Amino acid sequence: MKKTFQKTLIAAAAGVALMSAVGTASANSLLFPYFTTASGAQSVLSLSNTGTTGAVATQALHYVYNYGPTCIHYDATGSLTANDILTHSIAAPAAGGFGLAVPTDKSVPVYFPLPSVQGFLIVSTRSTATVALRGSIAIVDPSTNLVVSAPGIDNGLDTSGAGEGDFSAITDQNFPLTFLPSAIAATSWYGVVAGNQNAVINAGANWTGAATFTNNGNVYNNDEVAYSGTVSKTITCSGTIVPTDLMTAAQGAAVGTNGGLIRASVSAFAAGGTGVIMTKFQLIQAGVGAPFGSKQLQHREQAGL
Repeated sequence: MKKTFQKTLIAAAAGVALMSAVGTASANSLLFPYFTTASGAQSVLSLSNTGTTGAVATQALHYVYNYGPTCIHYDATGSLTANDILTHSIAAPAAGGFGLAVPTDKSVPVYFPLPSVQGFLIVSTRSTATVALRGSIAIVDPSTNLVVSAPGIDNGLDTSGAGEGDFSAITDQNFPLTFLPSAIAATSWYGVVAGNQNAVINAGANWTGAATFTNNGNVYNNDEVAYSGTVSKTITCSGTIVPTDLMTAAQGAAVGTNGGLIRASVSAFAAGGTGVIMTKFQLIQAGVGAPFGSKQLQHREQAGL
């Protein structure tokens, strides 16, 4: 059962990478806004290379991991051969990963060596300006029943030059953050601060782009009643936000347990931040019952109030 499920997960990740490998060829960076190496979980990366012959036959791949509560930088270089799919666990085998999906694959991945962390990943082509990288990530965490697959976010810039890690075109800063009654789901968001990371990547430094969120002076209950009070929270590089982070104690008590809406905006960026990528997590309570009970849902949050 375990091997069958693992093969299904790998096939899903590879399929997204194949379907994504169309369009204009151009060196690029792909940002994967969430991975986990939690015990028992698997984050599976699948990449494809549109290069074919000659100088583009093998591409250098630069992996930049940003991990943990202080968003520490970790990077190394792998490679991907022409018209190939490289599929592997994010976690190194010594950290609980399964390694390469196809053990004889001649492409070279860069594994993350530590267990029990979460973060985000940027992978870039480095060799040739006319080769496009496509890819996806699939995540399964049996402890929370999370099963999700998503394509990487493409910056569309020439990363053989100065474009590596430049996601400054992402300027999303307004988010309607909705949360269900606490008896139905526990809701949180994982935010990644976007910006031009080229200089810090080249320096091997930590990305310190920051975004300060505000609730804009009101929080709404599930029946559109507004309760006033201003609260802010800053995330640096990346971080988790829960509903109570953007509510005063009085607002939280007034909204109660029936869910609500926070019209959140970024009131200030710092250290090169230009926008935020928000990933929403909803852990459905066991008491909800089948088929949703004890499952966890994840998606990229829509921007715009």
